[in-house]
Amino acid sequence: MFTKWKWLAAFFVVAIVMLLVRLEDQDVLDTSVRQVVMTSADLTYLAELGQEWFHQKETTIMVSSDISQAELLTFTDAQAWREGFLLKYDVGLPIYAGQGGLIVYTGHTKYTGKTMTISYDDGTMVSYGKLDRIEQLPYTRIYQRDLIGMKEAGQLYISIEKDGVHYTLEQIVQWLESANIHEN
Repeated sequence: MFTKWKWLAAFFVVAIVMLLVRLEDQDVLDTSVRQVVMTSADLTYLAELGQEWFHQKETTIMVSSDISQAELLTFTDAQAWREGFLLKYDVGLPIYAGQGGLIVYTGHTKYTGKTMTISYDDGTMVSYGKLDRIEQLPYTRIYQRDLIGMKEAGQLYISIEKDGVHYTLEQIVQWLESANIHEN
């Protein structure tokens, strides 16, 4: 049972993290709060604890058509920007999870607008920015083929990091190619 004290504790943890992130966005803090919060092993523990508190059960939804990340490979231009790249698209597209993972951040940043960061099960950390719609909540467990966001025509920010190293554009393209999802 989710008691009043558990609600209160969860509220304060979220409020403190949100305050620290806001201070980071305003350049008041030199420490990257997002990096600490998004790479902590405790984050997975907190997500599992939250699911336990809410007694959430995993459900599977059958999909009858092909779902592919191949659409992300249709960008018409790419520019290096911050730790990632701005990919330009002439049409809007849905963005799907390439594998299972945990959403460790959803929100708005001054550099990438609506942004979602996912810690995939293989240790890859992927940030999608300049999204038009975010389809998942933070600290949510996601699975391959889950819709995670929507992007209208324009620029999409993508940054991929693994073992502390940010991917080059060529590595991002290879990652997108390997993350293609087709229903069998």
